[in-house]
Order: sequence, then C-alpha cells, then structure tokens
Amino acid sequence: MSASTNQRARIRAQLAERVFDIAIIGGGINGAAIARDAALRGYSVVLLEQDDFGAGTSSRSSGLLHGGVRYLEHAEFSLVFEALTERTILARRARHIARPIRFIFPIYDDSPRGMFVVNLGMWLYDVLALYRNYRPHRRLRSSDIRDAMPPLLHDGLRGAMAYYDYQTDDARMVLENVLAAQQAGAIALSRLKVLRVVRGTLNRLELQDMLDGAAASVAARTVVCAAGPWADDVLRRGGSTRKPLRPTKGVHIVLPRERIPIDAAVVLQNAVDRRVMFALPYFEHTVVGTTDTIYAADPGEVRATGDDVEYLLEVANAHFPDARVTDEDIISNWAGVRPLVAQDDNDSPGAISREHRIDVMLHGWVTIAGGKLTTYRKMASECVDRVAELLAERGGPLPAAPAPTAHIPLPGGVGLSSDADLDRLAARLSKTFRSTAIGRHLAQSYGVRALALELLVAEDPTLAQPIVAGGTDVWAQLIYGARTELVLTLEDFFIRRTAIFFRDRDQGLGAIDQAARLLTAELGWDQATQQARIASYRSEVERNRLWRREIRRSLTAA
Repeated sequence: MSASTNQRARIRAQLAERVFDIAIIGGGINGAAIARDAALRGYSVVLLEQDDFGAGTSSRSSGLLHGGVRYLEHAEFSLVFEALTERTILARRARHIARPIRFIFPIYDDSPRGMFVVNLGMWLYDVLALYRNYRPHRRLRSSDIRDAMPPLLHDGLRGAMAYYDYQTDDARMVLENVLAAQQAGAIALSRLKVLRVVRGTLNRLELQDMLDGAAASVAARTVVCAAGPWADDVLRRGGSTRKPLRPTKGVHIVLPRERIPIDAAVVLQNAVDRRVMFALPYFEHTVVGTTDTIYAADPGEVRATGDDVEYLLEVANAHFPDARVTDEDIISNWAGVRPLVAQDDNDSPGAISREHRIDVMLHGWVTIAGGKLTTYRKMASECVDRVAELLAERGGPLPAAPAPTAHIPLPGGVGLSSDADLDRLAARLSKTFRSTAIGRHLAQSYGVRALALELLVAEDPTLAQPIVAGGTDVWAQLIYGARTELVLTLEDFFIRRTAIFFRDRDQGLGAIDQAARLLTAELGWDQATQQARIASYRSEVERNRLWRREIRRSLTAA
C-alpha cells in the first residue's frame, strides 16, 4: 500500500492513542537498526525521522564495510576486530548490498610507511578477521601494478598491497533495516520532527509533520536519541545541556570512469597533510573521497565547498596524473557530517576515534553517538540491552533475550545463501528487463525483493523502461518505492532509493516531471503539491552545485 496522505494521517493520529515502550528519534542507520532489534525482542517501538530515512550521515559515507586498516596504526585493535566481525555478518545477511571489492594500497619512495610495515599491518588485518577475509592480502611488485592499473602514478612506486573489504549502498542498508523493523511490528514515520519533549514517568514528544505542518504527539516509557549530528539539538529540546559530539565533514566527488578507469579501490594519500582517502568504483563512474574537517554549523546545511572540491581534485591528479581532471569533469558530489565522539578538544579530525558511546540519562533517555557504518548492528544490540534494563526499572516489560540479528537476513537477503543464488536472481531479472546490466543492478539493489518489480512490469510493460537513457534504474522502481519503500518526495527516490542524483550528469532533472506525475497518482498529491515537490528537487540540485560558483569566483579574483 502506498504512503498516501490519508493513510499517513491515520497512522499519525494513532500515535497519540498508545504508550510505546521505546520512541527512537533519528532514522539513520543506528535508529533503524535499534528499531529492528527492539521490535524483534517484542517491544512496542516507534521510529521518528525529521527528513527521509537515512537522509543525513547514513547516506553520505564512502559506502564501505571495512575493518579500518588505518585504525591499526592508532592501536585500535578492538575496534578493527569488531568491525571485521560485523563485516563478515553483513556479507552473509545482506549479500545483495554487501559486495567484496579489491583494494590496492600503493607504496612509494616517500610513503610514510614502507612495504615491511604495511605488509605487517595486512597480516594483522587477516589475523583480526580470523582469516575470514574474502581473499588473503597479496604483495604486488611495481611491475604488477603497471599491468593491473595503468592510470596510477608509477614514478617512485615501490610496490603495493592488495586486500579485500566490502562495498555497500549505505542508503539502501538503512532502508532494509527500516523495512525489517516494520516487519517485526515497529511503526516508522519519516518527515516527522520532534519539536519538544516533556520528560517524566512517561516521556511525551510533541511532533510536527514536515509535509503538511500538522501536529502530533507520542508517549513512550523510554526514548533513544539516535539523531547523529543532530543529537545535541535533540538533547537540548529534552532539557539537557550535554554535548557529546565533535562532528567532522566528509566530501566525495563523482568523476567519469573514463577519466580515472579503475576496477578496484585505490588507497590515496594527500602529500601535504597525509590524509588517507580512496578512489572507488561507483556504478559506471569513479568516486574520490573523503575529506575530514571539523564542522560546527547546522548539519542540515552541509555541502561541498569550492575548497573541498579543489582539495579532492588535487589528490586525484597527484595519484592519476594522466587524468588531468578538472571541476568540469565532476558529475556530482555529496557531503555528510560524522557524529564523532572526541575525548580531547585538541584531537585532529583524523585522530578522533570511531568508537561509539551509549549514555543512559534521566527520565529513561538513552543517547548513542559515534561508531561506524560497519558496526551498526552490534551498536544497536548494545543500545537495546541498555534500554531493556531501563524499561524494567520504569515499570515496563522485563528484559527480553537479545534478538538474533546476526543470524536473520535483511529483507532483500532472504534466501540468498551464496553468490550463486545472487547470480541466478540477476540472470532471471536480466531476462525480464532484457538487459544484463539492469538485471545485475536490480539484484544488487533489492535482492529477492526485486521479484516484486517483475510483477509491476507484468501489469504495465512500460515500467521496464530506464528512467534515464542508458541507465540501469527503471520506472517500476518508482512505483514500488511509493508503495513499499516509504518514498514521499522526489528527493527520497532520486537521491536515496536510487542514486540517479549522483550518477546522472543532469541529476535526473530530465525525468522529474514524469516522476512527479507518477507519484501524484500513487500518493494523492494535488497540483500545488506536485509543483512544490518539483521545485524542492530543483532547489536541491542547485544547492549541490553551489561549489561551482565558488570556484568561478576564486578564479576571477585570481
């Protein structure tokens, strides 16, 4: 059933009629996973997100599930071990959106770490993974690199290490957890902002629907603040002055694959500040990132600046000198704010730990901050353990046994026990959509849920057509998104349910009128709402391109 205006109003009205065990503020990866875990334990759960699910930090990462090789030099062995263990679990339970990717770690004459040290680190990485890496690391000679990756800088190249981690679609990982939470009985509502919290024996949250301005409220015995970089603001609304975060900003740029033609991830390092980043295969393109700078402004206003873009272009050209990429080559970009926990105000951005922290506060509040995308499932389990104790103390249900989330596939991964299963699914979809590329893309985006797209195409064959000419996303996804995947706006679909916003040089503008007409029929928009949704999407596209004006101004000034 689509998330029509009337259906949404009914669900919103029902919130005030219940007392929930747990209200979760924040629909990123942590909030979604906590909702899933808690609902599987039998608790009554409501998940509230002021924007779209995953619209903040959780859809603006490098899209990697990894142990974090660079954390080894900071002796964060427990963090690496935990992340590698979780990476293995996700590779099995979300096989469709957790795919192995080869990394090349080049070592040059002037690299701060030589071959011996890096090789030792790779052995330690294998050991901490309990030798469950997709494949063991391998030492490569400089001649091997010249043959395997011609575009890479070869002057002063001493060799490289090849190892494996995993790549994911971070926005769809969030969505899968939200859908799993709903299947377990949780209520999940996006575009519902918490304006005020009245604390007490019962916590009452006063809400505003960001789509139509309607007021709502919900009562809960306990509240989990999983608002990421917005946590400070949410806590202030609840009467707390505690500030647990030291946010940093990360920016990525998307470049045409023909300019930097790589089929493996490459570890890059800025020659000046020694910042480690990556060049990654990204659909049919290449993405370079990420920056890491302290960020103190509104997380909702984060964007790439001209300086961010020039920094990344400099790093890209230093490692791929024949590419000669310029700002004209950039297809798109994304920027996000990491909600990191700093122990010392003097910590540099790169030195701030990726460890997480869970704080139990007054009136049945729990706050979770920090952490990594890779470890989200473990963090959620720990958080619900703490909430379960609080609930029992506040007259709620007795603590339930931990949910077996390590053994339950995410919705799209059900029945995908091997890569062969995924290959068979992709082959079936390729026949339906008459394209190997589309079939593979849909299998790796939706898993077994892609079979529902076949049913839509059987009813209306025009839905098998690509949304963007030559692209791999089809119109059936839009209908399915509105009916099943909580799509409420054009941004929801073009940015997070698909990556058309980042993959298409026009950022999907050529398709938004047709998309708006289809969503109008599905969601019950009136003409004014349709035009407002189109205007909102165009505004987001323009905001994403502001860095271009800044570069033009700097060139003019120079």
